Amino acid sequence: MGHGEHKLATQVGPKGYFGKVTVEAEALDRGGAVTVDFDASISEEWKSGASFGIGYVLEHINTRTVFPNGGRVRILSIGGHPVDTNSVVIAFVAANALYKALGIEPTKKPEFDKNTGTFTFPK
Repeated sequence: MGHGEHKLATQVGPKGYFGKVTVEAEALDRGGAVTVDFDASISEEWKSGASFGIGYVLEHINTRTVFPNGGRVRILSIGGHPVDTNSVVIAFVAANALYKALGIEPTKKPEFDKNTGTFTFPK
């Protein structure tokens, strides 16, 4: 089982960006299916962002290599702040947390431009 955590906590001009996500990923015999679930303690508020980030990674890796018979990705925790967190921030940190859990350094991954405060998710 792999464990990954990623955090973004920065200020760009007057705007702050904060998010922290912890995930675990494990290969399991699930007939090739990879499931994603959330710890029961996680607020509904950030689940859509985390789902997008995890889905982004699963679409951009060879899941047959990483999860040959299927597997599970579990989001263990999501940290946010009412002012400095939104779904895009959570998607960014969730994707990077999953790459860490899988031990993958992709050639294309979500990026955050510290000069402009913009996020990109390359195709």
